[in-house]
Amino acid sequence: MMQSRRDFVGIADVRSDGGPSTVMERLVAEKDWSSTGLGPIENWPAPLKHCVQIILASGFPMAVRWGPEMHMIYNDGYAAILADKHPSALGRPTREVWPEIFDDLAPLNRSILRGERNGFFAKDRPWRVRRRGGVPEDVYFTMSYSPIFDPEADKGIGGVLIIAIETTAEVDRAQRLRELNERLEQEVTERTAERDRIWQVSEDLLGVSNFEGYFPSVNPAWTKTLGWSAVEIHRMHVSELRHPEDAPAAEVERRRLAEGVPTVRMENRFRHKDGSWRWIYWTLTVEEGKIYVIGRNVTAQKRAISRLLESEQQFSMLVNAVTDYALYRLTPEGIISSWNSGAQRAKGYTADEIIGQHFSRFYTPEDQRAGLPAMALRRAAEEGRFETEAWRVRKDGTRFWANVVIDAIHDGGELVGFVKITRDITERREAQNALQRTQEQLAQAQKMEALGQLTGGIAHDFNNMLMVVGGYTQFLKSRLTDGKDRRAVEAIEGAAARAENLTRQLLTFSRRQPLNTSTVNIAECLESFRDVLTATATGNIRLDINVSTRLWPIEVDVNELEVAIINLLVNARDATQPGGTIRISGRNTYVQKYEEPVPIEGDFVVIDVEDSGAGIPPDILPKIFDPFFSTKEASKGTGLGLSQVHGFAQQAGGAVAVSSKIGAGTTVSIYLPRARSTVSVSSADDDSEMQPGRELVLVVEDNTDVQAITANMLEQLGYRTVAAANADQAINILESGQPIDLVLSDIVMPGTLDGLGLARRLKKQFPGMPILLTTGYAKAVVEPFSEFPVLRKPYQMPTLARALREAIDKSAAN
Repeated sequence: MMQSRRDFVGIADVRSDGGPSTVMERLVAEKDWSSTGLGPIENWPAPLKHCVQIILASGFPMAVRWGPEMHMIYNDGYAAILADKHPSALGRPTREVWPEIFDDLAPLNRSILRGERNGFFAKDRPWRVRRRGGVPEDVYFTMSYSPIFDPEADKGIGGVLIIAIETTAEVDRAQRLRELNERLEQEVTERTAERDRIWQVSEDLLGVSNFEGYFPSVNPAWTKTLGWSAVEIHRMHVSELRHPEDAPAAEVERRRLAEGVPTVRMENRFRHKDGSWRWIYWTLTVEEGKIYVIGRNVTAQKRAISRLLESEQQFSMLVNAVTDYALYRLTPEGIISSWNSGAQRAKGYTADEIIGQHFSRFYTPEDQRAGLPAMALRRAAEEGRFETEAWRVRKDGTRFWANVVIDAIHDGGELVGFVKITRDITERREAQNALQRTQEQLAQAQKMEALGQLTGGIAHDFNNMLMVVGGYTQFLKSRLTDGKDRRAVEAIEGAAARAENLTRQLLTFSRRQPLNTSTVNIAECLESFRDVLTATATGNIRLDINVSTRLWPIEVDVNELEVAIINLLVNARDATQPGGTIRISGRNTYVQKYEEPVPIEGDFVVIDVEDSGAGIPPDILPKIFDPFFSTKEASKGTGLGLSQVHGFAQQAGGAVAVSSKIGAGTTVSIYLPRARSTVSVSSADDDSEMQPGRELVLVVEDNTDVQAITANMLEQLGYRTVAAANADQAINILESGQPIDLVLSDIVMPGTLDGLGLARRLKKQFPGMPILLTTGYAKAVVEPFSEFPVLRKPYQMPTLARALREAIDKSAAN
């Protein structure tokens, strides 16, 4: 067992906060794994070890199911979910841990192990489990299953990573809320009795109909308008009341209701008891299988309109007065026989040019070939009315989006022509499309924000661990003389540097990365790292960088900009065949609000990285900015490159847009806001010389491991140190009168004050005291115009030396 603990020391003996090991860390380290299907720890594959280290260091409920038998390893959070099944569940196959739900679990996990699905996510997934005293209970979980890649495993997938959060309490609360709503609805129903008076006094025909054509409920206005008593109307079918000529159009509207259209409106004639007819304008809506109808007697209005249209001259006067609608008549064959001023305004033809022509000329060529003009007339003739929205063509060839209504005209039952109304609704359609785009952009932003919060938190823990690893490798390098030992330490240092780069990309994606911004000219920036870009575009690929020096200045973190462009260049290179081309160009542009493809507004400098590669499939395109998503082999990409680009652009106040076509390449455009300040004068940073000191530094750090290595690095630089674990201890030391020359404080700390709060208090209580903050993740320091210098974890000794001297010298100068 001692050998396995040494091999797996990261699990049992090291925690990011420096405190004692958790329960599960001790259980994993102490368990005799040779008696399980996983075998001794020292024989475990590297991916399994890494995943176990990650879940044991996490505060989220997490577990690993490894191998065909899905042996379970989990952390403290997941142990709480297991309840009585813990700790016996550790190392056992999933079938033995969750026998009551294994038939549901097994297909999900095995499909991931076989590579048949990329993962599984479910919100409020119901299960019926036995975990406390063997008593069945209904529980709910929000869970995520992800594959753990292992090149030595079958299908390249060794296990499944589980993140599970129990949501039973939230689901129960939602159920209670639904019950409360039902009680409220009952109260509302009881109060509807107060509205009965409206039913009684309304002059409109109010009633309830069914789809069989009967009216089981009508108000007194029916009797007043039609002469029939309520009892007589209850017994009569709608066909006994409605005019026979109006039946086809009415049935069409009833069918629309049955198909799910929420509300329809129509006019038809209903028979009075004395045999005369009344024109009724109906509004019908469906709820719970019943048709609720409101009818208004418009007989007087119809008679007035009829008198107005008795002559063709009167009709023409009315039609020509309408300028917002194209209103004209057609013969039964579709020949235009009248033309109003609104039609001329909408379509560009004068009456002399168009009367006598067939109305199909307004249709697009593709609609004409599909036979849509003839179909529209046929539908109008059969059903009384045809209505649609589609593209139409003006005289000058331009297109507009139109709402079209064609009404059939009958005389004594014979079709004599059509009245056609066309309205240009292009602006309305564009507004609806803009709203839909905004909603889609909002959903994407919410998803990326949620992912950013998760990845930012993980990066914070990693940076503290990397601070310890990196600091002690520097310490060891300065003391080792044996070449073999130094190479081993340098290998550790290189791995830590690569891990630092990954966490940096995570923080940039989540927009939690402190930035060192300056106002620059993009052409000069690209020229400064042209050699790096040229080296990145390896192989027989042509790299064309064409960026004008007349582009507007931008305010960015130059290092992050370089990383973003390199990430785009790497993706473009991997997608481009030898002999292809990658172009980097820039342009100034003004973006209207809600304009595609980015939800921003104002002056922007756009950097376009265009390749001639294979293009991105449409189903992959929405996922490319998700962290850890990659279409490359496991050894050829982390899935964080484009995530860094997205986070960098967002944090800079801009956006990223992608356009791609299969077989024709991809263009990624970074939009960066125009800076109103002048270009900064650059100065080279020199890390080659460390500046020693003799001052006394107060180190404020709650993580004991980080505190120890920080003090070690300071003492190597010649400084004297005193330590505090939190803000309260730091204040007590300063108030005691001890001559502190500088306060070096972490930002993220427990207690009543974090590092930023401590710095603000010290600024008031001890004016002139030099303060240097440090963090691997802190949302407060990414705000513009932060009033204190910030040193980003993990840092090297030269960087620490320079930051200390700058803080001390600046305070002395003031």
